[in-house]
Amino acid sequence: MTFNKFFIILLLALSWSFSCVRYSFKGALPSYLKTIYIADFENETAYPGVQQEFMQKVTEAFIKDNSLTVINNEKDADLVLSGAITSIDRRPVSITQQEQVQEYQMVVNIKAECLNTHINKPLWGSTLSRFSVIPGAALRTDIDTAISDDIDQIVDDIINNTIAAW
Repeated sequence: MTFNKFFIILLLALSWSFSCVRYSFKGALPSYLKTIYIADFENETAYPGVQQEFMQKVTEAFIKDNSLTVINNEKDADLVLSGAITSIDRRPVSITQQEQVQEYQMVVNIKAECLNTHINKPLWGSTLSRFSVIPGAALRTDIDTAISDDIDQIVDDIINNTIAAW
Protein backbone atom coordinates (compact mmCIF):
# COMPACT_ATOMS: atom_id res chain seq x y z
CA MET A 1 0.00 0.00 0.00
CA THR A 2 1.40 3.34 -0.92
CA PHE A 3 1.67 6.23 1.48
CA ASN A 4 -1.12 8.18 -0.31
CA LYS A 5 -3.63 5.31 -0.06
CA PHE A 6 -2.77 4.77 3.61
CA PHE A 7 -3.19 8.49 4.31
CA ILE A 8 -6.55 8.63 2.52
CA ILE A 9 -7.84 5.56 4.39
CA LEU A 10 -6.66 7.05 7.68
CA LEU A 11 -8.44 10.34 6.95
CA LEU A 12 -11.66 8.55 6.01
CA ALA A 13 -11.53 6.44 9.18
CA LEU A 14 -10.92 9.50 11.36
CA SER A 15 -13.67 11.54 9.73
CA TRP A 16 -16.11 8.64 10.11
CA SER A 17 -15.27 8.18 13.78
CA PHE A 18 -15.60 11.91 14.52
CA SER A 19 -18.94 12.06 12.72
CA CYS A 20 -20.29 9.56 15.26
CA VAL A 21 -19.41 11.78 18.21
CA ARG A 22 -22.43 13.62 19.61
CA TYR A 23 -21.99 17.09 21.03
CA SER A 24 -23.68 17.86 24.32
CA PHE A 25 -23.85 20.76 26.74
CA LYS A 26 -24.10 18.32 29.65
CA GLY A 27 -20.45 18.97 30.49
CA ALA A 28 -21.34 22.52 31.58
CA LEU A 29 -23.21 21.23 34.63
CA PRO A 30 -21.42 19.63 37.58
CA SER A 31 -21.53 15.85 37.16
CA TYR A 32 -23.65 15.31 40.28
CA LEU A 33 -26.55 17.33 38.80
CA LYS A 34 -28.53 14.77 36.84
CA THR A 35 -32.21 15.29 37.63
CA ILE A 36 -34.64 18.18 37.68
CA TYR A 37 -38.09 18.57 39.18
CA ILE A 38 -40.30 21.24 37.61
CA ALA A 39 -42.73 22.65 40.17
CA ASP A 40 -46.04 24.05 38.97
CA PHE A 41 -45.51 27.71 38.14
CA GLU A 42 -48.22 29.98 39.47
CA ASN A 43 -50.25 32.02 37.02
CA GLU A 44 -50.55 35.56 38.39
CA THR A 45 -52.04 36.86 35.14
CA ALA A 46 -55.57 37.22 33.82
CA TYR A 47 -54.81 34.82 30.95
CA PRO A 48 -56.29 31.36 31.61
CA GLY A 49 -54.40 28.43 30.16
CA VAL A 50 -51.04 30.16 30.00
CA GLN A 51 -49.73 28.17 32.97
CA GLN A 52 -50.54 24.84 31.32
CA GLU A 53 -48.93 25.91 28.06
CA PHE A 54 -45.80 27.09 29.87
CA MET A 55 -45.51 23.92 31.98
CA GLN A 56 -45.90 21.69 28.93
CA LYS A 57 -43.31 23.63 26.93
CA VAL A 58 -40.70 23.83 29.69
CA THR A 59 -41.05 20.12 30.50
CA GLU A 60 -40.80 19.11 26.82
CA ALA A 61 -37.76 21.38 26.37
CA PHE A 62 -35.85 19.73 29.22
CA ILE A 63 -36.76 16.28 27.91
CA LYS A 64 -35.64 17.23 24.40
CA ASP A 65 -32.41 18.82 25.66
CA ASN A 66 -31.59 15.56 27.47
CA SER A 67 -28.94 17.11 29.74
CA LEU A 68 -31.08 16.49 32.81
CA THR A 69 -33.70 13.87 33.55
CA VAL A 70 -37.09 15.32 34.43
CA ILE A 71 -38.50 13.52 37.47
CA ASN A 72 -41.84 13.71 39.28
CA ASN A 73 -40.53 13.61 42.86
CA GLU A 74 -39.13 16.84 44.27
CA LYS A 75 -37.39 15.04 47.17
CA ASP A 76 -35.20 13.02 44.79
CA ALA A 77 -34.30 15.91 42.45
CA ASP A 78 -30.86 17.45 42.16
CA LEU A 79 -32.44 20.67 40.86
CA VAL A 80 -35.86 22.19 41.45
CA LEU A 81 -37.22 24.72 38.97
CA SER A 82 -39.98 26.93 40.36
CA GLY A 83 -41.54 30.31 39.83
CA ALA A 84 -44.50 32.26 38.57
CA ILE A 85 -45.85 33.82 35.41
CA THR A 86 -46.00 37.28 36.91
CA SER A 87 -47.49 39.38 34.13
CA ILE A 88 -48.63 39.57 30.55
CA ASP A 89 -48.98 43.14 29.35
CA ARG A 90 -50.13 44.74 26.13
CA ARG A 91 -48.25 48.01 25.70
CA PRO A 92 -48.75 50.49 22.85
CA VAL A 93 -45.54 51.10 20.93
CA SER A 94 -46.68 53.14 17.95
CA ILE A 95 -49.61 55.48 17.48
CA THR A 96 -51.10 56.93 14.30
CA GLN A 97 -51.65 60.65 13.73
CA GLN A 98 -55.28 60.02 14.63
CA GLU A 99 -54.05 58.80 18.04
CA GLN A 100 -54.96 55.20 17.45
CA VAL A 101 -52.62 52.41 18.46
CA GLN A 102 -50.86 51.06 15.39
CA GLU A 103 -48.79 48.40 17.20
CA TYR A 104 -48.64 46.81 20.63
CA GLN A 105 -45.96 44.86 22.44
CA MET A 106 -47.20 41.71 24.15
CA VAL A 107 -44.80 41.38 27.08
CA VAL A 108 -44.54 38.17 29.13
CA ASN A 109 -42.68 38.20 32.46
CA ILE A 110 -41.80 35.03 34.32
CA LYS A 111 -39.95 34.89 37.61
CA ALA A 112 -37.97 31.66 37.88
CA GLU A 113 -35.45 30.06 40.18
CA CYS A 114 -33.49 26.85 39.82
CA LEU A 115 -32.46 25.49 43.22
CA ASN A 116 -29.49 23.16 43.68
CA THR A 117 -30.85 20.80 46.36
CA HIS A 118 -27.40 19.46 47.28
CA ILE A 119 -26.26 22.81 48.68
CA ASN A 120 -29.71 24.37 49.10
CA LYS A 121 -28.70 27.43 47.06
CA PRO A 122 -30.03 28.76 43.78
CA LEU A 123 -28.16 27.66 40.69
CA TRP A 124 -29.71 30.76 39.14
CA GLY A 125 -32.74 32.96 39.57
CA SER A 126 -34.14 35.91 37.67
CA THR A 127 -37.15 37.54 36.07
CA LEU A 128 -37.24 36.63 32.40
CA SER A 129 -39.03 38.94 29.99
CA ARG A 130 -39.77 38.65 26.29
CA PHE A 131 -42.04 40.52 23.93
CA SER A 132 -43.64 40.27 20.52
CA VAL A 133 -45.09 43.06 18.41
CA ILE A 134 -48.68 42.73 17.24
CA PRO A 135 -50.92 45.04 15.17
CA GLY A 136 -53.18 47.50 16.94
CA ALA A 137 -56.22 45.71 15.52
CA ALA A 138 -54.94 42.28 16.58
CA LEU A 139 -57.44 39.51 17.09
CA ARG A 140 -57.40 37.16 20.09
CA THR A 141 -55.56 34.57 17.97
CA ASP A 142 -52.80 37.12 17.25
CA ILE A 143 -52.49 37.86 20.97
CA ASP A 144 -52.38 34.15 21.84
CA THR A 145 -49.73 33.52 19.17
CA ALA A 146 -47.58 36.39 20.48
CA ILE A 147 -47.83 35.09 24.05
CA SER A 148 -46.95 31.58 22.87
CA ASP A 149 -43.90 32.90 20.97
CA ASP A 150 -42.78 34.83 24.06
CA ILE A 151 -43.14 31.70 26.18
CA ASP A 152 -41.02 29.75 23.68
CA GLN A 153 -38.23 32.32 24.02
CA ILE A 154 -38.44 32.31 27.82
CA VAL A 155 -38.30 28.51 27.88
CA ASP A 156 -35.12 28.70 25.77
CA ASP A 157 -33.72 31.19 28.30
CA ILE A 158 -34.57 28.82 31.17
CA ILE A 159 -32.86 25.89 29.47
CA ASN A 160 -29.78 27.97 28.69
CA ASN A 161 -29.60 29.41 32.22
CA THR A 162 -29.89 25.96 33.75
CA ILE A 163 -27.48 24.10 31.49
CA ALA A 164 -24.88 26.88 31.41
CA ALA A 165 -25.09 27.76 35.13
CA TRP A 166 -21.97 26.38 36.72
